Amino acid sequence: MNYRVGCVPYLNAKPLVRMFEDLKGQVPVEVVYDVPSRLPDLLASNSVQAIMVSSIEGLRIPGKRVADGVSISTQKEVLSVRLFSKVPPAMIRTVAFDQSSMTSNALARVILRERFEREVEGETRPPLLEAMLEGHDACVLIGDHGMRAPGEGLHVLDLGYEWRRLTRLPFVWAIWLGDEGLTPELSMWLNAAALYGMARIDRVVKIAAEETGFTLLQCENYLRRIMDYAFDEPHRQGMLEFGGYLRKAGIVKPVHFPAIIGADLAAAEARALALVRSVS
Repeated sequence: MNYRVGCVPYLNAKPLVRMFEDLKGQVPVEVVYDVPSRLPDLLASNSVQAIMVSSIEGLRIPGKRVADGVSISTQKEVLSVRLFSKVPPAMIRTVAFDQSSMTSNALARVILRERFEREVEGETRPPLLEAMLEGHDACVLIGDHGMRAPGEGLHVLDLGYEWRRLTRLPFVWAIWLGDEGLTPELSMWLNAAALYGMARIDRVVKIAAEETGFTLLQCENYLRRIMDYAFDEPHRQGMLEFGGYLRKAGIVKPVHFPAIIGADLAAAEARALALVRSVS
């Protein structure tokens, strides 16, 4: 293997790594999985050359690189990153934050500050809804926990939808981030994998349902209609806007923007097409 990449084990990332799983040994990229909060350690130790990690990592750490063309984003609602509150949002004082994601927690602070004029106190906790709400007004849950958590009797904010209302821009939840090991060649393979995943989305949906326990309908709706895997100019503007709000709120300062590592998209498309045909 020429490259190793670290990825989250969540439903939203499945299309981006399906190719590497289907074609182990046939493509020069291997995937290892961990929760977002632990992926940066893999990169720091040079165990991997890129990680699919919260976008805030690329904004708070100088000198990083991001693969162009690919992200985990949404245009409107996200379904899997939600704030659950016992009180109306304008009355929230304390929040239990999901320990798995810095980006989602920071976005919750931004949304409460900008939309509801609330400066909140909080702490990170394991993602268990009832336990998180025992000592806090509200909590943030992400990923599969965020999708599964019941909202009956609670005030629920979809943070992707709230970001769209605030900015009219897509929100970039996660990016392929790296150091010098994130080369144009690796960026090309990451783009090829995304194209492959969307070309074989029916298979991705079927496997995702088996692995996560979500229904086929839930997985299809989420992966086909909710998730947005592009990373182009509107997405870059969305990240820059997020960086501005982080700076304004004092959450991240100074804010940096990673160097964008372009890919030969024609080569990525050709490789993805050839690989799809080879397994069809």
